Amino acid sequence: MNVDTLVIVTSLIGALAGAVSFLFRQLIITKNKRINELLDERDYWRGIVAKEHNMPDYEDWYQQQHRLPSGRETYLQQDEP
Repeated sequence: MNVDTLVIVTSLIGALAGAVSFLFRQLIITKNKRINELLDERDYWRGIVAKEHNMPDYEDWYQQQHRLPSGRETYLQQDEP
């Protein structure tokens, strides 16, 4: 195998590896965009249902359901301003 053939083969392998990594990256970017679109749509419909049925805000409900027992609040780290 002479040098020219070796250069051509390694160039082709490098080009294929670059193309595969580019396509994989594009796949990940597209997937993340679609997930964000679905989250926005979910939040939209959740808001409509909550308004129609006078349901409480999910965040308020979650905080009430996951309250710490009294005396445990001091274990949480407080952010210094």
